[in-house]
Amino acid sequence: MVIGKLLRRNRILGDREAELRARERELLDRLGKAFERFGTDVDPDDLRHFNQASEQLNGLFLLVIAGEFNSGKSSFINALLGERVLPEGVTPTTDRINVLKWGDEVSDELVEAYLLERTHPAPLLRDINIVDTPGTNAVLREHEELTRDFVPRSDLVLFVTSADRPFTESERGFLEQIRAWGKKIVFIVNKIDILGGEDDRTTVLKFVRENGAALLGEEPLVFPVSARDAMQARTANDEAMWARSGFREVEDFLLTTLDQQERIRLKLLNPLNVGLKLAAKYKETAFERLKLLAEDVSTLQNIDQQLAAFHQDMLKDFGPRLGRLDALLNEMEVRGLNFFDETIRFGKIRELMQTEQVRRDFERVVVGETPKLIDDEVGRVIDWIVERNLKLWQDISAYIERRQINRHREGMIGEVGRGFNYNRQALLDSIGRAAGEAVGGFNREAESRKLAEEVRGASGVTMLAGAGVGLGVLMTAMLTGSLADITGITLAATGLYVIPARRRQAKAEFQKKVSEVRGRLNEALTRQVHSAVADSQDKVNESIAPYRRFVQVQQEQLNEARGELVVAEDALLRLRTEIGG
Repeated sequence: MVIGKLLRRNRILGDREAELRARERELLDRLGKAFERFGTDVDPDDLRHFNQASEQLNGLFLLVIAGEFNSGKSSFINALLGERVLPEGVTPTTDRINVLKWGDEVSDELVEAYLLERTHPAPLLRDINIVDTPGTNAVLREHEELTRDFVPRSDLVLFVTSADRPFTESERGFLEQIRAWGKKIVFIVNKIDILGGEDDRTTVLKFVRENGAALLGEEPLVFPVSARDAMQARTANDEAMWARSGFREVEDFLLTTLDQQERIRLKLLNPLNVGLKLAAKYKETAFERLKLLAEDVSTLQNIDQQLAAFHQDMLKDFGPRLGRLDALLNEMEVRGLNFFDETIRFGKIRELMQTEQVRRDFERVVVGETPKLIDDEVGRVIDWIVERNLKLWQDISAYIERRQINRHREGMIGEVGRGFNYNRQALLDSIGRAAGEAVGGFNREAESRKLAEEVRGASGVTMLAGAGVGLGVLMTAMLTGSLADITGITLAATGLYVIPARRRQAKAEFQKKVSEVRGRLNEALTRQVHSAVADSQDKVNESIAPYRRFVQVQQEQLNEARGELVVAEDALLRLRTEIGG
């Protein structure tokens, strides 16, 4: 029978097969390193399946028997081995994975939950390991998951279906998952003896072939058998009954499929197909994530553009505001020059001797409302700076909030890990939180007071400042401070001939003071505008720095991982063609 014939096959791995296995091992290692780039976002089940399939590369051929409970899987295995190794019954008798291995003595050991390792001296088990799985429609969900979990390790799947209810919906769903792993599937239609006649048998087999072809994309091998008749034939050594049971055809198939060359081919294809499935999955995951990161890059670029526009708008709008201050000082300068022309002349000698009166006239005629007007205008500039800073943070906060809503609506691309999405969302949250805190904690009055003090300090008049004294008053004090040197105090000592010279001196000194005031004020306000822009940009960039780094690092890692997956996938496809898959 099949056992003896199998044992006579050459078990020594040929040079070509050894070379193919070494190349595949190298490619699988490379693929594993590419998966590592996804960190904790690799699905643990995917990684486990990949590692188990890779480890199987050096193991014995793994034949997995799957199907619904009561389809006769255990009976089929017993008939195949020629002994009742596994319990049989009309109720689910397999509540765990049974791995059958060769051993001198019969034994069983629970190596992990729901995984029972049985040893038996059946000759067939010297060359292959057989796995009996719980039914795909088992009452306990854990049992079905066990079966699904073990399929990626298999080198060949024999799917047992019952002749009285072939190709049920639960079987169809399970087979779709097997197909996704690139497994070779052979159909065993058990209990063929319960069908009434040849027509019923033909109808059932045709139904299984057609549905299998629609599901797998090619017509599958289908073997009708009766495990019950096969066991009776084994016991009675009845060759005729053995032939009727259908197991002779299964035996011939196993001889062809499980010869050394074909067994090695399937063994090599198993981890290769698992690797290709996962490579395609994570290549697509990387692509989808790179698309999301492109949107994150757009988010960062939009924020950078808003900052650049904020800077340009501030400088553009600041010019006219500074012009209004210049206009106030120009008007005062014209009044001052006219005042000196009218006051410092021969006809005003007596008035010039009254220094305090001249000072009062100067303050009334020349200075007038200028201090208040300067204070008002400087206050408006300060308020404008404060409001623009607040508006910047409000715009960024609103923009991030819109992005947040969009992110939550999108959800996760694929169901691969949570770390990437969680970190990205957390960092985007931090920007929105920083912007919200900046807006919510913005104290306009305090910011204005702080900025006003900075302008006063930058104007070089801090030492003159007193409580409640406005900037305009301090600035105009610089204009009146020199009047004692150019009025009637010196005229009594020098004579009338100096009046024209003193008038020119007074006008020049006054223009110089006005120019100095204008320069200090312009410089102070300009400095504060640039300082406000730089401070806002620094704060925004500081808040988005972790997010920016995350996007840059993820882009680099995903591009590298995707590149490695593409290269490994291409090499595996070429190797699969060479193997003949």
